Amino acid sequence: MKDLTLIEKLGFRASDKVVIFHIDDIGFSHASNVASFKCLDFGIASCGSILVPSPWFLEVASNYRNNPKYDLGIHLTLTCEYDLYRWRALSSVDPKTGLLDSEKCLWRTEEEAIANVTVKAAEIEMRSQIQMALDNGIDITHIDSHMGTVLNPKFIPSYLKVAREFNVPAFLPRITREELIAMGRGDQADVILNMFSKLEANGVPLIDHMIIDTGGEQPDKVEYYCKLFAEIKPGLTHFLFHPAKMSPELRAITPDSASWRNQDYEAFTDLRIKECVNKYDIKIIGYREIRDFIRNH
Repeated sequence: MKDLTLIEKLGFRASDKVVIFHIDDIGFSHASNVASFKCLDFGIASCGSILVPSPWFLEVASNYRNNPKYDLGIHLTLTCEYDLYRWRALSSVDPKTGLLDSEKCLWRTEEEAIANVTVKAAEIEMRSQIQMALDNGIDITHIDSHMGTVLNPKFIPSYLKVAREFNVPAFLPRITREELIAMGRGDQADVILNMFSKLEANGVPLIDHMIIDTGGEQPDKVEYYCKLFAEIKPGLTHFLFHPAKMSPELRAITPDSASWRNQDYEAFTDLRIKECVNKYDIKIIGYREIRDFIRNH
């Protein structure tokens, strides 16, 4: 008898297209919070993850406490990519940790963070971000990675360690060598593939497919997303987007991405997106179902 896939264990058929419609960057601005919770309330977005060190985190926590149905995880971050809008680490301002750049904020790029942050400091910071959310009343459902930084082989052991400590699933994609090469990580492919193979053998749930490159403006973003929906394969897909409501605040923080973030917000509150989900018979879940399955088995 063959082993059941994760979606089969969750009650679906192996042939089903099961999608986690995931909002990234909740908390980075008031604009993103307004848009994110409206998208969650609309019903296609199923969950999202929070940038805990960011300035608008407490608004997220307040919204959650008022309505704890929301499926929220932690967007673990060792970076802050914006020019003039910055945040610091929660755990330390000690230069020896390597957490902070010359402006005393988290690094702007993944490469800088990987080169400078110590493994010990990264683990402490990840744990601090999770604990901050818990202390503010959020029953977190998962962890994932802002800008992919903590998915680097340097930090993955700590990433998985804190997932085990808090008994939540960690976003991990089942990935191919070709995909790693396309992502610029071909030099790390052997290490990453071997690590993921061992993890899956030990029962760590992996995401079958991921659709993550959804930034950028489109003439009609609903139409753009519907075309992506048509390409979704059977199995479990992590489908991420970055909604934020257009405002002077959003334009000031991120002038380059403000327009397409607003397009994401408008697309995932458009009735046509529901029609597309139904058209392609997409089954929607969040991370709460996976977390509860892990905790009960």
